[in-house]
Amino acid sequence: MMDTLLAYLRIIPAASAEMMASDLGLSPREVQDALHEMDDAGDIILRNGWYRISAAAKRRLGDMP
Repeated sequence: MMDTLLAYLRIIPAASAEMMASDLGLSPREVQDALHEMDDAGDIILRNGWYRISAAAKRRLGDMP
């Protein structure tokens, strides 16, 4: 699921957990749990209820030099 959420955030610049769950047809609780793990790992950034992919994750995925 984490790969799916990262792929989503590579396309959508910022989204709430509810938006991601709805758009992807996933359980809101599972999405929220995955996002917490991803935040702890430094893959995403949470600000004012909106999640964005981190620069570190973008570099790892080859989206940034």
